[in-house]
Amino acid sequence: MTGILDGTDLETTARYEGCGQVTRKRKITDKRGKVREIEVTVYGWKLLVMIEVRTKLPLAAKVVQIQDHEAPFTQELVTQARTNLADHARLRRVLFDRGFLDGADLWWLTQQGISFVVPAKENMAVTTDAHALAAVGAGVVARRVHTVAHGQGKHRWRERLETEVVGLADLTTYDQYGPEEHARQRYRKDFEEHPLNAVVVRKWNNRDYGPGGKVVFLTNETVDKPLEAFDAYDDRSLIENCCIKESKQAWNLKHPPQKTERAVQVHVFFTLAMFALATAYRLRAEQAAVGDEPVGWQRWRRQLIRQNRDKVIIFAQGWYGIFHVAEYSLLLGVRLREPPPEIGNRRDVLKKYGLVEDA
Repeated sequence: MTGILDGTDLETTARYEGCGQVTRKRKITDKRGKVREIEVTVYGWKLLVMIEVRTKLPLAAKVVQIQDHEAPFTQELVTQARTNLADHARLRRVLFDRGFLDGADLWWLTQQGISFVVPAKENMAVTTDAHALAAVGAGVVARRVHTVAHGQGKHRWRERLETEVVGLADLTTYDQYGPEEHARQRYRKDFEEHPLNAVVVRKWNNRDYGPGGKVVFLTNETVDKPLEAFDAYDDRSLIENCCIKESKQAWNLKHPPQKTERAVQVHVFFTLAMFALATAYRLRAEQAAVGDEPVGWQRWRRQLIRQNRDKVIIFAQGWYGIFHVAEYSLLLGVRLREPPPEIGNRRDVLKKYGLVEDA
């Protein structure tokens, strides 16, 4: 299985007990319409979370101070995810962004038998080399053309999209790719580089970046079919839409019950646990409804409301039951002017639950 690793800020105010703080630059537009950059202090925490690419289930999570960098926690999150999976599944690939990029962590993943795909930073030597090699025609070139539809009815039109990538094997200019002490030995005569593969994007959905490309992905996977690594990383955007944005907007992840660090920690993990349970329920429901088209969280939630808006749940002495509100009214002896045809009368309801015998 493939894990997607990402981080997101949980911004609060300075009144939250135990919160972190960091000063950042932000662009604003003044009253004259001029864009300028200002420094702001942000308070709160940062959520680091890994989800599984197919099921969207959270595999591991950690809450750190908002000023903490993501990279030092990669190994901890991967280890936690593997522990949580136990013998049920095996984590084979990890996708993450530049915030988690660290040569020692990439080497550790390789030693653990886990593949990775991560975008390189622009100022890295290996990035410069990858651009240069792609520009002179080195590596394996792969192209793909597909058509997407836009609009509806008479305004419907199709667009032809082309993507081109280059796979480059055995690049040796990422000195940090190795154990912790590896980078410190890079100026020694007997220094041995560890080769790493790369995928250079020349064209992405018709956006042409020239022969040398622009985005460079680093990977320890084979690149004889470079579109595979490219497509794998494209799934990383799922965590933003299917987990982070959903949990913040619909699951109130940013609204802990109290303004303390403990409350934030408990709230985050409880929310993720409920999110995982709901996701698992959705998977089971979709498997049961064979032929139904998978829907997003909001549409699925609207469907549930529509299906259950006329139902009530009753608790009595350790038992519970779910009834249609008309059924419940009939059982209470309420006379209904027009009971739903599928409900019938009071005797029909009692017979449905085995409380009366057939006449």
